[in-house]
Amino acid sequence: MKIEGDWYPGEIPASVELGDDVYIDSAYGFAACEAGEAGAVSLGRATGAYDRSAFIVGPRGRVAVGEFSCLNACYLICHSRITIGSYCMFAWGVVVSDVWPATGSSIAERRAAIRAASTGCRFRVPAAQPPRPILIDDNVWVGFNSVIMPGVTIGRGAVIGANTVVSRDVEPYTVVVGNPPVVVRRLPATDSPEALRSARDALKD
Repeated sequence: MKIEGDWYPGEIPASVELGDDVYIDSAYGFAACEAGEAGAVSLGRATGAYDRSAFIVGPRGRVAVGEFSCLNACYLICHSRITIGSYCMFAWGVVVSDVWPATGSSIAERRAAIRAASTGCRFRVPAAQPPRPILIDDNVWVGFNSVIMPGVTIGRGAVIGANTVVSRDVEPYTVVVGNPPVVVRRLPATDSPEALRSARDALKD
């Protein structure tokens, strides 16, 4: 699929499935998407990928983003599965990766990975360990330059502060900051499905 007026000459791959009213800043965001299976990457209704957001997806990777989510200049690196819910907001510089070259690996393993990258045609550092899926529930806000590490689950309504490295699960409706992340606040659960329906109905009136 070609985006009209796009500065990048490439196209959105056939493996990418877009819902109604999805906004893609540029097809360049999918230049490193190697997923070949139809629907391997899906963006739900009215979701947007802005300001050079990148989908770096391996041949077996699967990325699913829900409805009305906003991805701003962030990187999704997926070799297994990344699931992002609806009504989520990702600020500039966020990295979500289900694989990490140095996670728990020895120096020898890291050296081998770097050598492999220097001889490959794409110059990418391969993972030293298997990928672990990431799940981010609905209505999550991730702040500037945060990193979501492999295997993490972030609960509904959570807020991730700027520059936070999320290396463990985050409970629903909590605000976490730092490295390692520390809970600094608990939030009221005001975004139930009933509350969301009520808010949408109010907009129609």
